[in-house]
Amino acid sequence: MPQPINIVRRKGAAQMASRMNGHETGFAHLKIAQGEHYRDASAKHYYIIAVKYGAIQLTTRLYRDKVIGGYTMALAPKSGVLEFTAREDAEVILFVFTTTIIRTDKEMLDYFCSHAAKRSYRFNTLHIGKAMGDLLDLILTQIHERKLRHSGICHVWNTYFFHVMAAYYTKDEITDFMRPILSGGADFEAFIENNYLEARGNVTRLIALSGLSAVTFTNKFVALYGMRPKQWLDERLKTAIIDMAQDEGMTPTLIAHELDMPPQRLNDFTQRVWNLPAGEAVRRAREGELLV
Repeated sequence: MPQPINIVRRKGAAQMASRMNGHETGFAHLKIAQGEHYRDASAKHYYIIAVKYGAIQLTTRLYRDKVIGGYTMALAPKSGVLEFTAREDAEVILFVFTTTIIRTDKEMLDYFCSHAAKRSYRFNTLHIGKAMGDLLDLILTQIHERKLRHSGICHVWNTYFFHVMAAYYTKDEITDFMRPILSGGADFEAFIENNYLEARGNVTRLIALSGLSAVTFTNKFVALYGMRPKQWLDERLKTAIIDMAQDEGMTPTLIAHELDMPPQRLNDFTQRVWNLPAGEAVRRAREGELLV
């Protein structure tokens, strides 16, 4: 079940965020006066910083002192400092997430996973067009009205945000903007964390998405995680299944959908790792009888 969380600690910030199946996402709305400063010393999420009006000077671990004006958004990677100062009175929306929920657009994902690793990283922004602006305005209205009590709506907003991005920006624009997350060359750990579900437990698929050779991929993976990719993928899928099974409403079919795999593949997986059909595995996981 979704759990409400706070994503910013700032007086006067309107926000709504939640954690579900290990993923955190949400939005925060800030109005900051000229000269005011915002700082997160150890950002554990990715941020898309959207400036509605005014201008801010933004610094992350990938870039320093970049000025972002109105109707513009920039991406900040996790695992590092995030700070910005208002160059003039500004209105800022922080879209925070631990993973992109974009697996419904496989053609787009295939495109920028294969292209991003072939280019060196440089700082990129996106203009906030009408469709994206309308979506952000709707989210802000719903956050401020506080009529939506179920924080799971944040995961719907996450999905819809990336659908709008896929529909209204070119593949090259998205590739350049999202490269710190989706390129195996730019940030290998971020690439793995954001795409292992897309691979559906298939190491060959994950290697293909990374744009790396099998030897380079495996060596980087073992150095980072201390185990072979197949073992790691199995452990993550087992954990995800057990976590989702705790929700009384989750059936094997729904779990397979959340994992973006056919129900038969889920059944094959539970038979292989637990020697149980999917239905029995879910039942035992819910009763605490299964271990990762």
